[in-house]
Amino acid sequence: MLKLLFPPSYLPFTYPWIIKKLIKKGSSLLDVGCGDGEFMTHISKGDSSIKLYGVDLFTPYVTKAKKTNSYRKIYRKDVRRIKFPNKSFDIVMASQVIEHLKKKESLSLIKKMENIAIWKVIVGTPNGYFPRGIYERNDLQKHKSYWYVKDFNKLGYKTFGQGLKFIYGKKGLVNSYIGRLLPIRLILFVISYILSPVTYYFPEYSAHLIAVKEVS
Repeated sequence: MLKLLFPPSYLPFTYPWIIKKLIKKGSSLLDVGCGDGEFMTHISKGDSSIKLYGVDLFTPYVTKAKKTNSYRKIYRKDVRRIKFPNKSFDIVMASQVIEHLKKKESLSLIKKMENIAIWKVIVGTPNGYFPRGIYERNDLQKHKSYWYVKDFNKLGYKTFGQGLKFIYGKKGLVNSYIGRLLPIRLILFVISYILSPVTYYFPEYSAHLIAVKEVS
């Protein structure tokens, strides 16, 4: 039941709402590093007009993503080696992906995304230092780079913040034992929602960044 109501627990619940607002109805979208498809299934729920395509290398995730029936096609590929013609998709998005690559690799990927996109590029990533090791037996889940607002400013992106660090950061309350209790989690959601304008307009104080660039 909670999966239907909320995004993955490590993300601020306002994060997918912002992403959804950035996607026009009827758009074609390439989801780079789509994982198990849970996030975009949450985003596209109730809107069948979005034409979703995914890319991921980890076979168990690709299998799960296909079972969601949210994607028209999923490519099992290393995101560092994606090859699509220029201007292939209206929107190209990488949510919680670039931190899993070395900085140079991520910059190269972002450049490719800008070439592939017709209209817009969306990048979501933790704000700053956010270490992580192997997860779900997937070595690709390691964090290899850390990203700040200034990094996206240099690339010409407009950056928005989501989630207060003390709630959603590496040592945030949602990652604590008490934060996993449903009543406490709901209280944290309310606090995060009330203060969301602060992190949205002052992303330096947020746990997660959403960077956007119109390329048309």
